[in-house]
Amino acid sequence: MKHFSFPLLCAALFFGGFSLVVSTEADEIKVGIIGLDTGHTIAFTKTMNDPAAEGALAMCKVVAASPKGSPDIESSISRVPQYTEEIQTYGVEIVDSIPALLEKVDAVLLETNDGRPHLEQVIPVLKAGKRVFIDKPIAASLADAILIFKASEKYKVPLFSSSSLRYGPNSQLVRAGSIGTVTDAKTGSPASIEKTHPDLFWYGIHGVESLFTVMGTGCQSVVRTKSDDGMIRVTGTWEGNRTGTFEERKGYGGTATGSKGESEVGAYPGYAPLVVEIAKYFQTGAIPVDPAETLEIYAFMEAADESKRQSGASVTLESVMAKAKAEAESRLSEIE
Repeated sequence: MKHFSFPLLCAALFFGGFSLVVSTEADEIKVGIIGLDTGHTIAFTKTMNDPAAEGALAMCKVVAASPKGSPDIESSISRVPQYTEEIQTYGVEIVDSIPALLEKVDAVLLETNDGRPHLEQVIPVLKAGKRVFIDKPIAASLADAILIFKASEKYKVPLFSSSSLRYGPNSQLVRAGSIGTVTDAKTGSPASIEKTHPDLFWYGIHGVESLFTVMGTGCQSVVRTKSDDGMIRVTGTWEGNRTGTFEERKGYGGTATGSKGESEVGAYPGYAPLVVEIAKYFQTGAIPVDPAETLEIYAFMEAADESKRQSGASVTLESVMAKAKAEAESRLSEIE
């Protein structure tokens, strides 16, 4: 399947300075966690610290965690004590700061459920030269997401972010070309809203990630409406007159139509496939998701909010990226 380049996400602007160093060492990779306010921390630790783990997973072990996550989202704050207690049953040491964590680990899972602190939290990790996976949402604004990747380039530490929904088996098969070039896709997921984030950043990211997994990049504009039952619907137009639609729904799923047939897509595969990809990245430094694609995903979701503000008007991704890029440029001192 052909994947198109997003016009504003020029590799030379954001991502041209990396030379990936591939590790061949057989030493165990000590992994640290920032933020214990999401169940992902327990699921990821359980998978990495499983004595029966094989391949790249067997090379990674979560050894330490810094609990503090969101400063004011109650649903996040209330989880910290439970997950702090539970994660220690897997042999994980609790430390009181990110600097203390970085002294003990080789790589980092940035798991704070709140995307707002991510930029501030990731800077010391990148400065220390530690590989880092940033859980969804990568940030609470498109400008912050751009700054995170600019910091990644500045400190020459590649990073990635992804929902686990990217690794649904059928979604991966379609991405690999099982039904030819995808001309139309519809994916869905729950889309609970957190007022401190753009609407789809908080949970709709799952279904949007599935959509981009099968459609690839190249989305030009979006229109946000509502389904007959009042759920969020965002329809994107891709280069080549292709169409991709995200719909809020109770579960996960969708369909894709291509030049060679149709396929179900968007199913939830569990966390393990994503954790395997994270472990491979920690071991090799090779990122599985292009930063340009991640930024286009977040531009899609930001454009959906702008379409809502404009009562369902069509909004180009180029316009929201230009605005976010200008903001990011004015804040470059934050990544020093």
